[in-house]
Amino acid sequence: MHPRNLVVVLSLFVVFGFSNACSAAMTKSIESVKPRIAQRGTTVEVTIGGVEIDDPQEIIFYQPGIRATGFRKPETQPRRRGFMHGGQASQWIVCDFEIAPDCPAGEHAFRIRTSDELTHIATFHVTPFPVMDENEQGHNTNDQLETAIEVTPNVSVRGRLNNGARGDVDLYKVPVKAGQRLSAEVACARIADTHYGDSEFDTAVRVLDESGRELASNDDNSLLLQDPIVSTRVPRDGHVYVEVGRAIFVPSDRPYCVHISDTLRPMAAYPPGGQAGHAERIVLIGDALGDAEKTIQIPEAERTFNYFGESPTPMPLRSSPYPNVLEDPKAAVTVVDTLPIAINGIIGTGEESDSFRVRVRKGDRWHVRVYATTLGSPIDPMLRIRPLDADGKAAKPEVEVEDVTLEERDVYGTNYRSRSGLPDTLDPSVVWQPKQDGDYVIELHDASGAGGPTGIYRIEIEKPRTLFQTVLKSTTFDWTESMRVSGLAVPQGNRWTVNVSIPQGQCDAIQGDFEVVARGLPEGMSLIVPPMPKGNLPGIWPMQLVADASAEPAAAVITLEAVPADPNAEVESRSVQQVPFINHSGGDAWNTVRVDSYITAVVEPAPFSIELFEPAVPLVRGGELAVPVKIHRQPGFDGAVEFGSVWSPPGLAIQPPQTMEPGQTDGFLRVSATKGAKLTTWPLVAIASTVRDDIDPFLGTGHTRVSSKFIALTVADPYVELAAKPESVRRGEKKSFVWSVKQKNTFDGEAKVRLLGLPKGVEVIEPMPTLNKESKEVRFQIEATDEALLGAAAGLSCEVVLEAGGQEIIQRTGNGVLRIDPGKG
Repeated sequence: MHPRNLVVVLSLFVVFGFSNACSAAMTKSIESVKPRIAQRGTTVEVTIGGVEIDDPQEIIFYQPGIRATGFRKPETQPRRRGFMHGGQASQWIVCDFEIAPDCPAGEHAFRIRTSDELTHIATFHVTPFPVMDENEQGHNTNDQLETAIEVTPNVSVRGRLNNGARGDVDLYKVPVKAGQRLSAEVACARIADTHYGDSEFDTAVRVLDESGRELASNDDNSLLLQDPIVSTRVPRDGHVYVEVGRAIFVPSDRPYCVHISDTLRPMAAYPPGGQAGHAERIVLIGDALGDAEKTIQIPEAERTFNYFGESPTPMPLRSSPYPNVLEDPKAAVTVVDTLPIAINGIIGTGEESDSFRVRVRKGDRWHVRVYATTLGSPIDPMLRIRPLDADGKAAKPEVEVEDVTLEERDVYGTNYRSRSGLPDTLDPSVVWQPKQDGDYVIELHDASGAGGPTGIYRIEIEKPRTLFQTVLKSTTFDWTESMRVSGLAVPQGNRWTVNVSIPQGQCDAIQGDFEVVARGLPEGMSLIVPPMPKGNLPGIWPMQLVADASAEPAAAVITLEAVPADPNAEVESRSVQQVPFINHSGGDAWNTVRVDSYITAVVEPAPFSIELFEPAVPLVRGGELAVPVKIHRQPGFDGAVEFGSVWSPPGLAIQPPQTMEPGQTDGFLRVSATKGAKLTTWPLVAIASTVRDDIDPFLGTGHTRVSSKFIALTVADPYVELAAKPESVRRGEKKSFVWSVKQKNTFDGEAKVRLLGLPKGVEVIEPMPTLNKESKEVRFQIEATDEALLGAAAGLSCEVVLEAGGQEIIQRTGNGVLRIDPGKG
């Protein structure tokens, strides 16, 4: 599948926590940011619309460069605005964004800390150019060359494509000189207020001469996908016209920003990365005036990074620890002398295939990862690795891979029904173990046939890393962010617990003991992580943030890292959160917000706390345990409280959320274990939330949430095991149905026993039997009526109810068969 044809569809993801049912309304705390783009080195007034945001305390950005000041209410309150799935913006705040002169260009994600919440994620964009507004005076008033708005490069114009019956087109008149470069880059999907559906964000851009003849145009492209970008060499002095419109007419009102410049606008870089911390000579390819060579300082951090140069929109490049090897265009096979390495090349034509010769040892493990579409290349790479025989001929491939899953690219927290949605899935990645010593050839081919001058790629070959990767998996229905499962607001003197995913992908897991630490926590906040099971890391694990009663309300950007007990162990830690729909769910997520840290906050005290009492007895396999829960209410708070659990250990199930009615304080968290549940001790935690009738709980907006402390819950063998031989009974007959009893754990007193699963027409005659620690068998007196269903009834079991440690314990045991035969005569 080619990048320009990426189709993004959504999937329903069910998470542990509060109500999993899809709600008719999905209310987000931030629905609108206007404007959504401004120039670096300036201060801009920003209006933010949403719900439950009318008491802002601070805005915290994931990266430095912007400071929000001067919170206030708008002089004229905007009208209430509706969004998809019942969302709304009914509250509006105004503040000033002070953008530093050295603020990085591009997307800046942020959250608002209110007195008692952290909001959903939102974004703001920064441009290096002065910004002006289109200020179209009525619909379709700048749709003709004669009415085009005059602009001077270099400028960023904030405009709107209106929802009139006629397709809106915006024209900008630009003075030019013969031979100069003119570039136009449109941001629409990236700055949209609403991400929903199909083509309303699919813009197109054209450059026209004074007669209206097209000089250049673009709709989609491999670098920015749905947002168009074009660069052309101007043929003569005079004026040209930049036209912004929709690729397909959809009557919707959508903002955009078009950057009109005469600056260098490449479409690719070669090599598309370099060695971390080094200055690399890199050729910028695809500019209208030809290729240009630049020296680019590669960041010390090993990652994909954005390079802007003179442009307002970036090109992604790679920083890795290894030196570059460039393909030899004159050789059939480029020899690679050492591994690990970063191989770089260009697929210049659709039929081209590049080959590299490496020498390896049998059984070694190499992580081979291709970067092409991920870096904006138009190619769809296919990777093959073949051993060479004694004559140097390539044998059958040991590795042949094209598209992969997001997980194989270490992309987590976002997904789609198509299992795609991001260009990362088009780049192969594999852990390769050679089957023999000697030489191999690594081949890269473009499966789409879209090679050309910008068909760059990079193959990084290294030993698999030991990775501790945490993913704040924040999405629920249609991959819309939900603060109720990932929000990190902690009330003073209280605590909050979230599930954190710990996926491995193709990297190695940590071996040995380690501690999880949080870097950058606000003063007075601490992290509690229960010890993880030895061996393979769990896929999901609960982690708890605790705020001291004396902690001052504040927000901070944090990361989670693994600190191995072995000081010589090399472990890389990553913190990941990805939100594909920052406003609302939809058909095409053309902009996924990716951050490499989390935001947490201490907020004002909650009016209640929750306590979970550690049981005096274990939870038995096949059994159920009612764990006491208590809500401690502050004076004056009598509201309803919903409680449940954020995490269910493997083999255990926890009842759906329950509501304590106003004034109630005591309840039970019922936990059951399968017959095959692991015999171990698990951490267990309860969470609680306020209940509101005026706002849905689905995305967590407007609710106060707290957590109990962790308690220890031990899973043990059952107290008794019951078994029965196959039995039969005739219609109209009464007889004993005998079950043998095997004592497993000692208990005192009498246990009640019920027979479950009897077919229609068969009943147990009272009284029900009981058993104790001396019992060897249990006898049920059964009767089959004339209406009893004939035939064998399988899957019968017994429910045993006993008391131990002052608690009622329910367990199910046994698997019996009862055959119903016709009556005599």
